[in-house]
Formats: sequence, structure tokens, C-alpha cells
Amino acid sequence: MSKQQDSFNALQKLLPDFSEEGTVQKLNALNQCALLEPRNPKLIKQYHNALLFLISYAENESVFLLAQKEIERIESFVSTKPQLKEVLSGSGVTATATVGAYSLTLIKCLLKKFPHAISIHSFHDKAAHPKEVLKFILPEAEFEILNDEKLSPLNWLKKASGFNDKAKILNWLINTFEFFNADVLIKDHLFESLKIYVQIKTLNHTFSKSFGYLKIDQRYYHSPSLLKKFDEVELINRKLPAETKLSAVQKNNIITAARVALCLLNRETDPITYCEEQNLKYYTLERGLSIALFSIDSERRLPLESYIGFMMFKNGYPMAYGGAWLFGKRSLIGINIFESFRGGESAFVFAQLLRCYRMAFGAAYFEVEPYQFGKNNPEGIQSGAFWFYYRFGFKPCNKNLYELALKEHLKITNTKGYRSPPAVLKQFTGANMFVHFDSTPVVPPDPTAISKYLTRIITIQFKGNRNKALKHSIKQLKQEGIITGSESKIGLSKLVLFFGLCIDHKTLSFSEKRLIGKIIEAKESDEFEYIKLLNNFPVQKFNIDSATINI
Repeated sequence: MSKQQDSFNALQKLLPDFSEEGTVQKLNALNQCALLEPRNPKLIKQYHNALLFLISYAENESVFLLAQKEIERIESFVSTKPQLKEVLSGSGVTATATVGAYSLTLIKCLLKKFPHAISIHSFHDKAAHPKEVLKFILPEAEFEILNDEKLSPLNWLKKASGFNDKAKILNWLINTFEFFNADVLIKDHLFESLKIYVQIKTLNHTFSKSFGYLKIDQRYYHSPSLLKKFDEVELINRKLPAETKLSAVQKNNIITAARVALCLLNRETDPITYCEEQNLKYYTLERGLSIALFSIDSERRLPLESYIGFMMFKNGYPMAYGGAWLFGKRSLIGINIFESFRGGESAFVFAQLLRCYRMAFGAAYFEVEPYQFGKNNPEGIQSGAFWFYYRFGFKPCNKNLYELALKEHLKITNTKGYRSPPAVLKQFTGANMFVHFDSTPVVPPDPTAISKYLTRIITIQFKGNRNKALKHSIKQLKQEGIITGSESKIGLSKLVLFFGLCIDHKTLSFSEKRLIGKIIEAKESDEFEYIKLLNNFPVQKFNIDSATINI
């Protein structure tokens, strides 16, 4: 094993050690690493991750400053080595390239923030040819180029745009879509069908894992140790601090930092990609944590649920992302912690996440999907993620798996050193897990079940005629004085069938009818307000047979 490997491995082992002696050894290990010039790409990635952990989870200023100095040195070293930069493509190290397939909206945002840094890289094998997509956009008089079947996708775009430079071709393509007079969802679909991979290569330090952070007023140091044991229920039920007031510039910086963090992972989430400044909430929490909550722009919002995404920051660094699908007090929730930040205070971070959705939006019933604890996710099985959620009170939704979990937990409690075998953990992935934080738990309505119910009603009562069902629902709501016809089109289109066919109108009070009107308006104007108003609507007014729901 090389001296470099020895030094970096020694540092890696010391990361979770927050004792006085451990801190001294960390500083010594960092000073040893500082004498070396890492040329092995694998070691550089390993060291880079370790430095990000140390910066965000530093126990004192000395560790933080030395780790920060080291990450700047590594970035500077890599930037002078073209061959090394090439090999480190996709690592998130400054000045290295990132290649991925992104949405039309995200590429537009990135081009605005990092002009001249983005170009077409390649096309997926199963991509639609550009001429098949752009025939809906280019003038019909250009039928000759629209019928050209000889050119490859890239060469066709060169001919259609008049440019040879891949960055200019991409700009031309984005502008062409921008001026296409069509619904945004249609534009999104057409662009997605092109399956274009773009390359992002910029010297702008903010487009990196190292420097894509938020400026903070005060750094939190983790002394004397990481927080591993705490009262989960107390924290989850603790009132949130007041929402942090932000300027437009600060909001824009948060949205950009979140988009870049996901982009470097070749990922997107709709709330972050399609968030506008007014659809952002930000809370400053304990122990250096903060969270940004994002909602989707009005046209792309879900019809019943509210998809509220999040990005968690640790001392300003993006460290976890995911989202929740809220409907009344029900929330389906998911979290992904970035690799560099695993091994820190994961349980505390997850408890804070549940607290935010519980306190900010009134969620009480939470579910997590099997991927979170192992389905098609070997790491989830290996880490025993099922028991991580079990710690917070989550239990399998399936009765048989619920009973199996009780038996397995008893084995773990009574048998020293016992760990659930992978085969058992894989069994648990056969169903969602749930937890209820209300003292008198009632399972809230499931929007997927409501959707099935609506399909059933439309096929039976209206013989599958969706237009007839829509007209009936609008007429019903007008007759009851719930809507006047001046409501927002987006809100009405998303909720008219629900309020027209799933509510017991005969029992509605005047104030409840007014509330429905406000809910419809808020679905377009303010998703956060929509969540609040929907929580105030009495679920007993839902005219849905529970036996019918479970189709």
C-alpha cells in the first residue's frame, strides 16, 4: 500500500472520532496528507469526500480551517492537470466536467447562470431524431430539411442551426423551444424525447461540491461529539423557529445551490427544478442545519397532493435532498443523504426532516416507500435501513410483515450480536412503512385511492366520458355556490373532479363551501397556502366508500 493510501485511510478512520485525542490525530493526519500530491483519481475522490465531511462536521475551528485549506489545495492541484481533470469527470471537483441528461427548464437555468459552459455531448441510442421533434416547431416551408433522413442527430442540428460549435447549437435549440407557442408540458415532453446529454464544464467555483455552498452567519462546531442519541419524538413535535426572512438574491442563491448540487449527481427533482422564488421557504435549525422547502410552479403541480421538495444544508453545504407528497395530514416522504455526509448525524437529520413537514404543514401520518430501506437498493439492505426507520416508530403497512418485524425486533433485543439476515430485510421491502404521530391516530385519505375511485365513478356513472364528468362537476359546484366561474383555470382543472364527485355537498356549511373556493384558488396561487387550507377541510365530508377505495 502506498504512503498516500496509508495517510488517506488513516484520516478516513478518524472521521467519526470526536474525542480530544481523536481531534489531535485528525489534525496530524490532515497535516500528513497536506504534504502529498494525490494523483490517483480514486484517492482524490475519497479524500475530497473526507474533506467535505470535516468542513461540515468540524469539532473546532482548527479542523475546519485546515480542511478548508486542503480542499482549496486539491482543487488548485487538479485544475493544473488536464489529464487528471478528464479522469475526474463527474466527481464534482471544480473545473471537472459533468455530463448528464437534464430537463429543458434546468438547462435554461444553467445557461443563464453559467453561459458558454454548456454544450451538447451526445444522444441516447433510443432518442427521437431532432427532425421528428422540430417538425412541430420549424416553419413548414422548410420541408426539405425536415424530410432529410441521411444526417445524424448532431449533423442535422448543425445544418438546421447554422452552427458547428456544440455550445452554440445547444443555445439555438433551447431558444427554438423558448419561442415555440405551446403548453409548457408539451414543450417538456418534446424536449425530453430528444434524450440529449449535455456537458457542463466551467471554471466557476460555485459549480462544484467544494464551493457550491451557502454563506452562513455563524458556523456550528461539533464539540464534544456527534449527536447520536436524543429524544426523537420530542424533537419531531418541537415547534419550528420562525421562517428565515430572505431577500430575492438569497432565495435565488439557495435555488441555484440546490440545482447545482443535484446536477452534479445527474439528478433532478421537480420542486427544485420548477421552483420560483415565491415558492420557497427556509428554516434555520439547530446544530448547523438549515432546510429549504420548494414547491413546483402552478402549471406542473399535482392535482390532489402537494409535492414539496427539500434540500438540507449542513453549515451551508448541501447535504441531503428529497421530498414529501402531502395530502391533508398524510405524507409520503423520502430522503437521500449525499455520500460525503454519511456517517454523521443521520438520525438527527431525519428527525429534523419529519419535524419540518409535521410543524410547517401539519402532517401527522408518514409513509416511506421500500426503496428507502432496500428495494432495488443493495446499500439499504447492507446498512439495515429498515431498522433506521423502525427507530422512529415506522412499521410495515402489511399485517404479516408488521408481525414479522415485531418478532425480528425481539430477536435483536434479546440476542447479543444478532443482525437481521439480508433475506429477512428483503422481505420487509414488500410494503411501505408508516408512522402516526397523532395521539388519536386516524389514517388520512390516500390520494391514490381517491384517484382510483374517480376512475371507477367516471367509468360507471358517466360511461367513461371524461368531458361529461367534468361538465357535471362544474355544474354541481356552481349550483352549490362553491364556484362562480371566475376561479383560476389551473386550480379548477386540477380539483374540479375531486370536489365535484368526492364530497358530500348536502352536508356542507356556508363556511365550508367558501373554504373549497379558497382551496381551488390557492392550488394555483400558493401551494403552501393550499396545504394549510386543505388541512382545515373536514375529511368526514369526503363522500367516498372506504370499501370502494381499496380496488
